[in-house]
Amino acid sequence: MVFSFKLFSWLPFRPRTALLFLVLIPACARHEETGTVSVKRGDLSVMFRDNSDPAQLSGIDTLMNVAAAPHYDAYDPEELGASAGLNFEHIISGHENPNNRHTPRHGKYTLHKEPDGHSVTLARRPEDSPWRVASTFRYTVKAPHYIDFDFRCTPRDASLFGNHGYALFFFANYMNDVEDISLHFRGHKSADGPEEWISTNAPKAHPDWNGGGSYRALLAKDLAYDDNLRHRLNHWSYDWPRIARPFYYGRARHGMTLILMFDRLVSERDQIRFSLFKFKLRAHPRPAWDFQYVVNRVDSNTEYGFCGRLVWKKFVSAEDCLQEYERWAADLEVK
Repeated sequence: MVFSFKLFSWLPFRPRTALLFLVLIPACARHEETGTVSVKRGDLSVMFRDNSDPAQLSGIDTLMNVAAAPHYDAYDPEELGASAGLNFEHIISGHENPNNRHTPRHGKYTLHKEPDGHSVTLARRPEDSPWRVASTFRYTVKAPHYIDFDFRCTPRDASLFGNHGYALFFFANYMNDVEDISLHFRGHKSADGPEEWISTNAPKAHPDWNGGGSYRALLAKDLAYDDNLRHRLNHWSYDWPRIARPFYYGRARHGMTLILMFDRLVSERDQIRFSLFKFKLRAHPRPAWDFQYVVNRVDSNTEYGFCGRLVWKKFVSAEDCLQEYERWAADLEVK
């Protein structure tokens, strides 16, 4: 029997500590490649998609909680060109470059069904990315209403990210009709203010505002970018409020809530930022509840990444959302 070596870094790990496992896998048991995968587990029914259809987006195509809201897709069910969740949307630098927009939509980005029956991985080779970035995005559906996710990336040529040196990886959640467009998170309204609940709807409060904006951690610096940069709506962030803990929730229709949580917030190496965009609000109450992963200074042939959890369930209270995060974070600490 022929074996191949594979290095795994997607398993759950303690914050800021990646656990790497070297295992032997039979070459004949490599994961099945497919265009779409449907997974039903616990209360969730989920369909995942690759990017092979130009009219569709990769990531989660549909997300249903069959117990709490069986006929309500979390994501916009009508607009094929913008209907997805945990969608890898952009790789962005701080200088003018046509590849700052939508590069994960183009070039081969393959979907692989894993043998456990409830996990899938989207994989991209560096030769299929104009940024020369290899990446994997793994999703695992867990009962009763969770999707755990893990993103890994390895830039092969740091010089492509220019003088500013950072790489911004942008991920989108194009929501269906919601009860409240705001993002809700634990944060600070000022440098000396207490941690408290923040509810914000991305107001027009910056010269480069264009339909929404992003929020950064208390200890994070804003990102610099060149004056001639044209598509700059994802670069800047509000000075205040700032994020205190790496999770947020939103209030959707039919009493549902979407909670996104992450294993990190800010370090010298990288950071998570929250984004809210409101391009569809004139026609529908359908915001984009997005997030960004920023590598502060890219080095060639170095792996970066994060893991997180999506929750899609009935809304109970803000404190219940906080407890969901705290239970998950405590579980990460003991693994």
